[in-house]
Amino acid sequence: MKSVNESPLAFIGKAVWFIVILFVFFLLNDFWFKVEPTERGNVRRFGVVQYAKPLQPGLHFKLPLIDNADKLQVSLTTVHIPPFDVTTVDNQKVTLEINFNYTIPDEKVNHVMYEIGRSGNTDIDSQVVPVVKDRTGRIFSSLNMATINLNRVTIQMDIEKDVAKTVSELFGIQPHSLQIAGITPSATFMASNEEAVKAKNAAVAAENTKKTRQFEADQLVIKAKGDADSAIEAARGRSESMLLEAQANKTRQVLEGEGLASRLAAEIKPFGTPEQYIAYLKAKAQLNWNGQQPQIVAGAGSSANLIIPVPQAQSAVLPEQQPGQ
Repeated sequence: MKSVNESPLAFIGKAVWFIVILFVFFLLNDFWFKVEPTERGNVRRFGVVQYAKPLQPGLHFKLPLIDNADKLQVSLTTVHIPPFDVTTVDNQKVTLEINFNYTIPDEKVNHVMYEIGRSGNTDIDSQVVPVVKDRTGRIFSSLNMATINLNRVTIQMDIEKDVAKTVSELFGIQPHSLQIAGITPSATFMASNEEAVKAKNAAVAAENTKKTRQFEADQLVIKAKGDADSAIEAARGRSESMLLEAQANKTRQVLEGEGLASRLAAEIKPFGTPEQYIAYLKAKAQLNWNGQQPQIVAGAGSSANLIIPVPQAQSAVLPEQQPGQ
């Protein structure tokens, strides 16, 4: 194969043409820039902003080497603020983590890009973070550490309201929400709080033991009172039973007496007077007497006297007492 030596001038010419082609390609490519749907843009020419309203998504023209294309994200942006410390009113250190969400309205795009911080595609987050820290520290400086967890929702709402008002006035951005991702008390506070919880638990346990003992004592008192009441009721029952029995006996005796009186009255009535009735009984007894002595004698010591008529001695003449013997 035949080799051909290329002259230096020819090599330089090719290099020049290659550079020219690259330059033309660069110029053609620099005529355009693209704005994404989540962005808004604008153009600066020698430091002068070219458009009063931000450029919408799409391809846009600019002059190569003269114009600078600026773009800014306007969709929802979340700023994660790394852990930082604040101090409460009772001089307790608290470590916080906060997330802040915002968007940038179209009418504020130029303000954010060219009137806040550096010109162009400014990182607004670096402006927002100090404001969030400052407003959060102010609110926590008026709080007592013991009430933070109890009032966490209210505290978050107060911080969100204060931060939203400030960043809206300063930067023109549209705040959407703020979340306290973490609240970490100091190790010293945690240790003292743990000791306080232990002491409280011990006090609660002692109180529960006291209540248990009191309950057991009350149960014994209730049982003793129940036993006493039961004994009293039993005695009262016996007493009432005896009283009822005595009243029943009394009533029975009264009724028996009344019955006997009625029977005697009925028996006396045909004779007219008690004396005539007694005379009748004596006569009847004499007729029925067999001449023997009575076998039953009732008298003193008995509740009722039993009267047995005895015939007169002169009416009975014994054989051994006949006259003349």
